[in-house]
Amino acid sequence: MLPAQHAVEVRKGYRPFTKNRVRAEKRYSVAPGGVRRQEHAARGALDPDAPVRGATPLEQEDANYDKALTRTLFEYTRAGQLEHALDLCTQTNEPWRAASLRGAIFYHDPALAEVDAEQQLPAALGNRTRGVWRRVARAAAGNPALDAYERALYGALSGELGAVLAVSETWEERLWAYVNARFEQLLERALARNAAPWWRDDTARVPEGGDAPESLDAIFERLMQTHAPGVQAQATEPYHVAQRAVITHAVPALLQRVVGRLEELRALPPQRYARLVRFFAHLALYCRLVRVPVDEATAAPILGAYVDVLQQAEQSAELVALYASALTPGDAHTSYARFLCGMDPGAPLEERRQALLQAQSHALDPAVVARCAAGAMFAELLPVVEEDAGAIHAWDAALSAAEYRLVRALDWLTFVPETYAEAILQANALLRTCMAHGRLHAAHAALQRLPPELLASVAELELPADEVLELDHWRSYFDVLDRSVAVRGLCSDGALALGSHVQQHEWTAALGAAVDAARDATLELLQLGWLQFELDTTTPEGARRDAELRLTRRKYIPEMVVSLHLMLVDTSHVHPGNLAHALALPNVVADERLQLYAEFVSTDGAARNLLGTYLGHVREAALVAMDRRQEVFHAEQAA
Repeated sequence: MLPAQHAVEVRKGYRPFTKNRVRAEKRYSVAPGGVRRQEHAARGALDPDAPVRGATPLEQEDANYDKALTRTLFEYTRAGQLEHALDLCTQTNEPWRAASLRGAIFYHDPALAEVDAEQQLPAALGNRTRGVWRRVARAAAGNPALDAYERALYGALSGELGAVLAVSETWEERLWAYVNARFEQLLERALARNAAPWWRDDTARVPEGGDAPESLDAIFERLMQTHAPGVQAQATEPYHVAQRAVITHAVPALLQRVVGRLEELRALPPQRYARLVRFFAHLALYCRLVRVPVDEATAAPILGAYVDVLQQAEQSAELVALYASALTPGDAHTSYARFLCGMDPGAPLEERRQALLQAQSHALDPAVVARCAAGAMFAELLPVVEEDAGAIHAWDAALSAAEYRLVRALDWLTFVPETYAEAILQANALLRTCMAHGRLHAAHAALQRLPPELLASVAELELPADEVLELDHWRSYFDVLDRSVAVRGLCSDGALALGSHVQQHEWTAALGAAVDAARDATLELLQLGWLQFELDTTTPEGARRDAELRLTRRKYIPEMVVSLHLMLVDTSHVHPGNLAHALALPNVVADERLQLYAEFVSTDGAARNLLGTYLGHVREAALVAMDRRQEVFHAEQAA
């Protein structure tokens, strides 16, 4: 029903301006214009039909009020609020008009129903001779002497189409006019076939009210062809099209059309697109609720589009999870994973954890969602990392935007124990790629994202032994790196020229301990066969992994050896024994069991031979020993 939009102000008194004029005229023996009193009296009638007969024209104020009143009554009637219309007639001192409208009420006698004989029944209501009233009402609806809204009022009550269409400007108003007329037609036919003899005589002679189409589809087609301003365009509005589909039970077909035009809809302004997608998504959900058969292949794209809208609008995780859960299981997890991927990677860790766990509240598996989110981000960002295969970045270099997101992607696999194994596998893969492409800082940041509780549970996880060993090798490498950084920090402190002898002694002892720890850790890493595993290279994954590990060894083993050598030489002025350790290091490099020397020479034809550079450093260290007259080789053998 259409709501009333032009509620008139209640005015007391019956046509007061016209009544005052008539009274004033009757005071004169001769009416204006030379009309005698008797003749004027005939023209001074104030009955409701006087203006129609032309006996007493209304004053402009009364005429205007009558038009406004009948418009309000019509809108009340169209809105299904006939009782409001009757009350308004009474309040405006026009009970006669209320009586004329009351004839539209259908007759109902409770005594005709099967009820308890002892029950006190209410009196019969309605118009038993409604057929006669309807015939008169239709005559009034076609009377050109009446105001357009008064004709429409009686047309709405009697089903006279033309009078209602005359005041209907919008698509909704004209639709109501057609449906109302069609209802009255069907009612008349039913009464003519089935009414009791005492009723049938009145209804059979009532002509049908206007040219109402025979079906709802025909009504909508009629509206599509209407030439009234704006109506044709309104008929193609998405919401009106949806109304038609709901009314004609064609919602599934409508949703299929929407799916086919989703790409076209995305070209609309963002707010309009969002509103349309929201509407059709809820329409699909409502159909599911009331068991209207809508194919999942039809509903899923619409619901997925709405989830995307929620994500772009940065709605809460709870809201996104709620609507994502309405999708099929696979689509639901993927959709919510996309939402997680779109979250700010710099958001607090607990906030991101709660966003993932929110999936559980809506029947989604957090582990599946986490795998989808991490997998999607790795697939997107790893190629960006692989674009750079240059020199080794400084371990404390700033992360790029892609690296930052990639490292944070690991977090999704660390929030629930069910994904701890995947976290290790993905961490190893990420470390391999970053290290192979010189992104030492990114690999270091990735390893730091693994929480202690995950690392503590590695032994309990179902993981291949080589994956567990690889993680241990990565941790060992960065332990060596951290120890080297500690030595550099102490060396920097020594340059501050500490004042007291006690401070100098403490610093010397600390430096010696730090250098020894870094040396022992580096040698252990080199001698245990760092990143050397038995891998199945017959598979693409195995071949890729082997290639990345080989590249990483070739890139970082020379760097470790040279770094250790320089550290030992640089600290030998404080601990002379370190020079002997530096000159003993080539023995480890040349050991045939380890074959570390092979990592210094390129085998792919590239101009890369770091062995000569390293031996140059060894030569310089030997010259320093000679200058100091230090028996480094004897000392090393003694040690």
